[in-house]
Amino acid sequence: MAELSPDIADDVIAACQAGAEEAAGALSRALAGEGESETALTMTVGEAAAFDPEALPEGLAGPGLAIVMIFGDAGAVAVLPAASGLLPDWLRAPDATGESQLSTLAQELSMLLVPETLFADDFQAAWVDDLPAALARGGVAAGAGLAPLTLSGGDKSGGLTLVWPAATPRAVIAAPPAEGDAAEADAEATAPQADPSADTAPTHAASAQGGPPPARRRAPITDMAELPNYARSLLRVEVPVSVCLATKKQSIGEIAQLGPGAIITFEKSCDDRIQLLIGNEPIAQGEAVKVGEKFGLQVTEMILPDEDFKTVRRDAG
Repeated sequence: MAELSPDIADDVIAACQAGAEEAAGALSRALAGEGESETALTMTVGEAAAFDPEALPEGLAGPGLAIVMIFGDAGAVAVLPAASGLLPDWLRAPDATGESQLSTLAQELSMLLVPETLFADDFQAAWVDDLPAALARGGVAAGAGLAPLTLSGGDKSGGLTLVWPAATPRAVIAAPPAEGDAAEADAEATAPQADPSADTAPTHAASAQGGPPPARRRAPITDMAELPNYARSLLRVEVPVSVCLATKKQSIGEIAQLGPGAIITFEKSCDDRIQLLIGNEPIAQGEAVKVGEKFGLQVTEMILPDEDFKTVRRDAG
């Protein structure tokens, strides 16, 4: 994997140029509010430059949208200021649907605005009240790489600025702690830690009584970076994704009579949910939606895999 450093500026610019149309489409979809018509955006890629916190790009000061893409210990940050007029009001306090849109946007841009040799471990997007301060929190220093991207839609235009590397990317959209919170965090940090051996006492006691030791529950993985390398590599495997509208069986004789203009009817209602399949296995179901001029599926429910329980018998003797 290529190192996320200012030296890969030419590769980043090439990736932005190749993904400009798709990235603009992703931004158009994500920034459309519920019930609002989608504004078709276009993206123009400028020349790479060096980031200078003392001479920020025009309009970057103030609030706006920060999109964070994390690659290992470092990250890249794309910021779009509110002064552009391209950001809807709902971004300040998004609901669950809005948060999902922002997460999807961050994921798409993490694949479209960086070279293919980089694979994001995590991605986030959120409104921040002070973009320059957010970049400073994220550890974006003078001399970092900068790719200027111009977004245009209707009579509005604004600059989407991509900078890298960010030494502490998760801090970009993390609100700074209040004084009381900071004091509490310091108190917790200085508090004496529990004796690790005390955690194993119940297990030993249970074993001494002849019973099975209680199972330890592992904390759920909430960050791609926590996965082992072999598991992270599996995330790059491409699998066929399909949508099943409806199915039925017909005799070969009926199929042989099909021709142009023939209509096949199904028992399934138009209002019924349709399935999303990975390979031939259904993993989710949802509703058909229109995304611009294209067909899409809005997932409403995940389908749990079937469980097959088998009785294990111990042989006598």
